[in-house]
Amino acid sequence: MGRVIDGYKQFVELANKSDEAKGLMTGWDRVIQFIVDGEDDFYLTIKGGQVSLTVGVHESPNVTLKGPEEIMHKMVTRELDATRAYFAKQYTIEGSMSDAMKFGRLGAAAAKAQ
Repeated sequence: MGRVIDGYKQFVELANKSDEAKGLMTGWDRVIQFIVDGEDDFYLTIKGGQVSLTVGVHESPNVTLKGPEEIMHKMVTRELDATRAYFAKQYTIEGSMSDAMKFGRLGAAAAKAQ
């Protein structure tokens, strides 16, 4: 698989056990697609207050994040701030920017569960 997918597998575990993350996910059913250079494509499905990871390409994601493996890994490990990386054009976001921002808040909530 790869470091980014492994990082998001940990994110899924943390988000699914965090009350704060569950609160953010409840009523917010979305698909977040990841296109990572050098890794398999994958997406996160947020539904019913839970999140799951699937390897592959979703036919109609709400948000797609595209970028190099190194940048995406640093973001999932929180070594690199996603907002700063976006404005520095280190990766791209396609789709709903408000959903991308809420996904960022979900990441922060999941990180607190460590």
